[in-house]
Amino acid sequence: MSITVRDALKIGGLVNAIVLAGEDGLDKEIKAVDIIDVPDAAIWFRKDSLLSTTFYALKDNIEAQLKMLEDIKTCGGAGLIIFSPERYISHIDERLINKANELDLPLLQMPDCSYIDVIVPVMSQILDKQVKALEYAHEVHSMMTDIVLKGKGLKELLASLTVLMEKPVLMADSELLLIDAASPPGLNDTPPILKKWQESGERSPLTDFYPSGLLNELTFGKKPAYYQHGSAEIDYIDFFFPVVAGDNFYGTLIVPDIKSELEKAKTVAMEAGAMAIALDILKRKAIKEAERKNELDFYNELLLGNIKNRETIISQARQFGFDPSNSYFVVLVELNKESIYYNNLSAKTPGMDREKLEKRLFRLLHYALEKEGEEGMVVEALGSMVMLVHSSIKVEEKDASDHIKKLVQNIRQTVEARMENIPLYIAAGEYCDSIERINAGYLEAWETLDIGKKLFHPGFSLTYSEMAPYHMVKRFMTSAEAPGLYNKIYEPLLDYDHNKGGELVRTLETYIDCNFSRTKTADRMHLHRNSLNYRLQKISELLGRDLENLDTFPLLLASISRRISS
Repeated sequence: MSITVRDALKIGGLVNAIVLAGEDGLDKEIKAVDIIDVPDAAIWFRKDSLLSTTFYALKDNIEAQLKMLEDIKTCGGAGLIIFSPERYISHIDERLINKANELDLPLLQMPDCSYIDVIVPVMSQILDKQVKALEYAHEVHSMMTDIVLKGKGLKELLASLTVLMEKPVLMADSELLLIDAASPPGLNDTPPILKKWQESGERSPLTDFYPSGLLNELTFGKKPAYYQHGSAEIDYIDFFFPVVAGDNFYGTLIVPDIKSELEKAKTVAMEAGAMAIALDILKRKAIKEAERKNELDFYNELLLGNIKNRETIISQARQFGFDPSNSYFVVLVELNKESIYYNNLSAKTPGMDREKLEKRLFRLLHYALEKEGEEGMVVEALGSMVMLVHSSIKVEEKDASDHIKKLVQNIRQTVEARMENIPLYIAAGEYCDSIERINAGYLEAWETLDIGKKLFHPGFSLTYSEMAPYHMVKRFMTSAEAPGLYNKIYEPLLDYDHNKGGELVRTLETYIDCNFSRTKTADRMHLHRNSLNYRLQKISELLGRDLENLDTFPLLLASISRRISS
């Protein structure tokens, strides 16, 4: 804590000082008062120090006097007091006054008096303020720590900060989403950011309010920042104080619509509040991780079918809010982690990285269930996000298939509406009419996901029932005859391609995929129509049959078998 030069002019002997120059610098802070009466004094200059001299050592050297002013300015000094000039230097050179004005450096003249008349009263005032600041800081830190130790959380901490700040205080999490706020009693004018968050009723991204450069600086620089905004009539300043523990960024506190930068005492309060919130977050995170480990162990064992006893399943399920008496659908959701979208994510969105993306997706899946009016839960298990969708009534097999097919499509639409172009795989198993069948439902969903990855691009939403023919092919692939099927069916074409460097196999598979449309096949392969016709004619010759009357089932079966088993 410090005082300004302007404040010092009201203390002790300085009340008799004359301001010769540098009036624009009177609001510079003073943290110390030093005496300089040697030629090479610059090596002892300190930042925020008000320096005192008689210029006796430099009385005949105006150039050295001017250099002293420049050195004081360079080191961040608060100003210069010249004592008893008529006694030691006869007069103060006009060039010195002009230089002080040029540097906005306060130049003060004191009458014939002792240094002590200035130093003792000013330093006493500075020390008194520093003691009060330390007491205040200790009080604030104790108050915030006490809130955390008593088990109170974010709401109580924010409420305490609003009293200290006399302003609303908002909290954004590590993903820069507004999660909570508090206002001081009797607030008349609600800041726009607080009003919009209150009206939205959900987590609002700070990107809706602030530029990405500022948010990136907060996230990666982890330092307090001010952001000025407003209109032609009035300017406001928003203050940001990051919540940090070690090198980890847990979010930021925001004090909106202040009219000037915060006093140091209030900055201390924000620092204490941010530290207390970081402690609270770490405490809750440790508890949550312990709970999550137990929960994860249960769901891993449940999905893998390792819990054999029904009574054990029911007992453990109830501990985690999982109703064992209901029937369920198992839906698996995975991000395509090989995609450009996933790997370039942090460069696109301030405050977002891969871990935060997955957390946001996790929340959106919960939201998607709520939007569809479905009950259930989302857990992270066995490398996927697993949705256990509760079905409160028994349903017929056909109705169940239609229901889950529509649900997975709607889940995708809800997620993509909030996270455009996100590369998702979604697959669902069959209806699980009892908790014992959840393991089977999970395996069905996993097999469907696995086949989808091999046959389709990211963006599929599949159910086990609609992929039934492909599952049959996959089961066929486990038979002794399966591995040689592809080579046997395509043998003439494979030999030709190997010997001639051709692409007859690829051409035939594309022709079948395009439903025997020569136009579509040529477009997809970027071939001239005549080149395609030549290839198809060659395929007919090698297979010994006309393609127009060809039984494509063996070819299609062999092709799908190869892709599924690859």
